[in-house]
Amino acid sequence: MKKILVLFIIFNFFSCSLNSPLSLKKAPVIGDTTDTILNHSTWGKTKNKKIIVRSNGNDEEWIYEKGILYIKGGELTSIQEFNEK
Repeated sequence: MKKILVLFIIFNFFSCSLNSPLSLKKAPVIGDTTDTILNHSTWGKTKNKKIIVRSNGNDEEWIYEKGILYIKGGELTSIQEFNEK
């Protein structure tokens, strides 16, 4: 019975670590939604956001230390990465 319990604990440990949020995060790609960028990308929440209001919808620029994400209609349309010094 102890061997089964130990195997169960080990299995759960490795299953959880493989499915942890950190292992599922990826760099943002064109077409990602704002929710995907905020919750599932390595860039995460922006510290500075610029919103441009237009008659046909809002454009957003999310500014990070590593670059700028351009969003239109809640979807990522362009990525500008800064060169590292």
